[in-house]
Amino acid sequence: MNLRIPLRAAAVALSCALAAPGHAADAFPSQAIRIVVPYAPGGASDVIARLLASTPGGGLGDRIIVENRAGGASVAGTNIVATAQPNGYTLGVVDSAFPINATLLGAKLPYDTRQDFRAIILAATSPIVLSVNKDVPAHSVSELVALAKAQPGRYNFSSAGNGTALHLAGEQFNMATGAGLVHVPYRGGAPSVMAVVAGETQVNFSAPSTVLAHIQSGRLRALAVTGTHRLASLPDVPTFAEAGVPQVAGVISYGVIAPKGVPDAIVQQLAAGFDARLKTPEAARRIADLGFEAAGGNADDYAKFLAREIDTAREIIQKAHITTSD
Repeated sequence: MNLRIPLRAAAVALSCALAAPGHAADAFPSQAIRIVVPYAPGGASDVIARLLASTPGGGLGDRIIVENRAGGASVAGTNIVATAQPNGYTLGVVDSAFPINATLLGAKLPYDTRQDFRAIILAATSPIVLSVNKDVPAHSVSELVALAKAQPGRYNFSSAGNGTALHLAGEQFNMATGAGLVHVPYRGGAPSVMAVVAGETQVNFSAPSTVLAHIQSGRLRALAVTGTHRLASLPDVPTFAEAGVPQVAGVISYGVIAPKGVPDAIVQQLAAGFDARLKTPEAARRIADLGFEAAGGNADDYAKFLAREIDTAREIIQKAHITTSD
């Protein structure tokens, strides 16, 4: 009996099965996915990363590990992502500092922000609130601009720090209105808000979660918010577009990135998986508790968003002459 042909056929069949795209050995993910957070535990980026990791579903399995690698204004952790193997198993969560640093730090960066990464998904955004001390005699954006122009150098605005998205929002406001508000940086959002509550500064640009309690108590007065719609928590406060200053449109953002070279199919799978997780009621609720809005979408959406953010940040930084030493 001749067994050579059947044996050869069986070997070929086995070889084809092992090479098939859907074979379990090649399925993604077949090992733990690591999400690098370039900040210490406890901040918004860390919370969002852990939310994406712990929310079930989306076909991404249940082995997603969050690793905090703080340092260098988020650069150290982000560089870990840039230099990782492009196989989809090392990702990073980045915030608004990522597109801003492309210009603010420029050649000091160990990576090229535009070229060394692949966008995966925009996870969440937060609008920015313009508020004033209760004793500032302005109840609208136009009244604030008129006051500032009438007394050049008299009105200061505080932000969470030099070169932050909040600082850039204030400078964008100056460019659009000619108000000439003077920037006073603080080390974090909470100190910058307390400065305007105490009257050390008169104007503030902050995330709603940082400033809302002071607005509700009457210590601060909100004049406008960025974004396309009013906030449910501040229904009487107009958007900047409604207030006649549509140029002020920046938001605080959080998204997921991967190293360049990750195959398109894996990028699409990661984006779809995280999008499904963001759409769960529990994830949306937890993100809303932070004062943010769940975003989602696909990788192309986030890539276009990042490109716009990089371009906008570059324009503001260059026109306002912002440096890391300001």
